[in-house]
Amino acid sequence: MEVCSLNNKSIPFSDLLRNFFAVKPKDVDGVANTSALYYRDKLLRIIMGRFEFVNWPDEWDLDYAMAELFLRGFFTITDTEIGVVPLRCGVAGNNVFNRPNRVIVANHVLGSFDRLIGVDCALVRLQYNYHGIETLLQRYATMLAMCDSSQAVNILNAKVAFVAFAESKAQAETMKKMYDSIACGEPAVFLKGDPTMRDQFMFNNVKQNFVGAELQDLKSRIVDEFLSEIGIRNTNTEKRERLVTYEAESREEETNSGVSHWLETVNTGLEDANRLYSLGLSFRLRDLAPAEKKGGAEDELPKSD
Repeated sequence: MEVCSLNNKSIPFSDLLRNFFAVKPKDVDGVANTSALYYRDKLLRIIMGRFEFVNWPDEWDLDYAMAELFLRGFFTITDTEIGVVPLRCGVAGNNVFNRPNRVIVANHVLGSFDRLIGVDCALVRLQYNYHGIETLLQRYATMLAMCDSSQAVNILNAKVAFVAFAESKAQAETMKKMYDSIACGEPAVFLKGDPTMRDQFMFNNVKQNFVGAELQDLKSRIVDEFLSEIGIRNTNTEKRERLVTYEAESREEETNSGVSHWLETVNTGLEDANRLYSLGLSFRLRDLAPAEKKGGAEDELPKSD
């Protein structure tokens, strides 16, 4: 293993720090990079804005509870010395169905304590497996970040117009002078040189290799797929002219299936909390736009012949 010494003046200290803390591409796998983290945060905000709690008490921290629900998968509602509050918790024990029957709270203000689920606390969970949506966020954030990476490389490569090969330093200087004259806008350039020099320029077909527009369309399709998973209706940005009715209906079913599970599971936990503490809580989809209330793009899809 190579060891770098701080006494080696040929290696600046800033370079040592950069090399030590840098995230190497071979270790990233499309997840632990700035672009993926940006998209993860953006997608999480979209999800948290898609759902809402009804009759949520003003004194309860809504962002805290939403983050616990979607990222960790669950939280508990229980009575404490400061009243009934939602809290981060762990789960323990097993009932007859091999499900947790206790929660364990370790709070820096309220201390540590156990509660029995359905007896002196309610467990509000998002999914059947007690998991959050971290895998979902990473999947789509990674794909979007990879599109960004491909697009950045493609834009960089599009800057290369041509390459010139010179047989000598003098010929290279002649070529540079010719390019400078052309770049300055001179209508004609006159040089004394080898007529075969024109064969030593290689022009790259930049437009042929540019796929920026296709990558942008791909990002839109990835976002559409994500929106379908969280219950936001869309007909995909491909905009096929002959999208028939049954295809639109199939997409609608796909949009609703996974979200229905989230709603049912969360509301089951809230019903326990309502029974124990008379709260009147519920969990539902938020109304997003008038287009979703009174017909949107789906109502205008071309019918099949």
